[in-house]
Amino acid sequence: MSLKGYILRRTIYIVPIMLAITLMNFTLINISPGDPVLVRLGLIKCETPECYNAAYNKEAIEMGLLDNSLYTVPWFERYIDFVNDLLHFDLGKSWSYTQAGEGIPISKIIGDHAVYTVVLNLLSFVLSLLLSTAIGVVSATRQNSFWDRTLTVAMLLGYSMPLFWLAKLLMLVSYYLFNFTGVANKSAFNKPLILNPMFYKFLILPTLSLTLGGLVFMARLIRSQLLEILRQDYITTAKSKGLDRRAVIYKHAFRNGLLPIVTIIGNSLPGLLSGSVMVESVFGWPGLGTIFLEAAFMRDYPMMMATNTIFPFLFLIARLLTDITYVFIDPRIKY
Repeated sequence: MSLKGYILRRTIYIVPIMLAITLMNFTLINISPGDPVLVRLGLIKCETPECYNAAYNKEAIEMGLLDNSLYTVPWFERYIDFVNDLLHFDLGKSWSYTQAGEGIPISKIIGDHAVYTVVLNLLSFVLSLLLSTAIGVVSATRQNSFWDRTLTVAMLLGYSMPLFWLAKLLMLVSYYLFNFTGVANKSAFNKPLILNPMFYKFLILPTLSLTLGGLVFMARLIRSQLLEILRQDYITTAKSKGLDRRAVIYKHAFRNGLLPIVTIIGNSLPGLLSGSVMVESVFGWPGLGTIFLEAAFMRDYPMMMATNTIFPFLFLIARLLTDITYVFIDPRIKY
């Protein structure tokens, strides 16, 4: 099978997988107890039944639930409508983000917030990849040395720390040293990002948290992979021929170890996305993770379905790109 045929087959496989994921998410979200309108009413003070009913109807109108279609229409029919809208690239309207008495389209909300998540995750991923590669190479080529033991202990400590705890720790250290918590406020992002110095200021701690959280995992696996390759016979032969140490490591060992490393990188991308949810919530970063948590707290079902559809889709695309990358790294691989 050619590479084009493999890509086409894998792309077709994405369709039933996404249908299964969306069906499971839609079912779990809609069978959960509670009234989304009552969640919004928790922010309003009413002392009389008339005030309560008027406030309930007002919130229901803004959320598009005045006709109680959430309860009168069977969930499977609503799922069919959701899939039909999804095929037309319509994610619906948010229940919690409203403007002029009407829900804001979810595609607009995601478009406004996605750039923050993309910048945060892309920068963290690049830094994690570069640092983990350097740490893994140094630790593997100097096995049992002082640097190897120090880096191994540091990686084990970092790997045992929950990401949200690491973010909180960095926040405390930053406040103690620089009197800066890194918690962003919405007014800091009113200006265009490129020309906004506050954007770069509040980007530091979330990026550092995600970078440290990601590199310890990749660095340990790169070290283990290189140690295994450095014990191979062809590496011993290359050394016996008098090749330069740098050439042995980077031209022979590291190059032949790229295949499993690419797998590691591909599998770590979903972890970065899930980790950004926690990091964004800790630092108030206005990305997709923040709006996902807000949607969960406010029972914003359309927003929850949109984010729970986008994240798995990005994971499947990342796995497809990882498999395609194998061909360019190792020409012996054929599909």
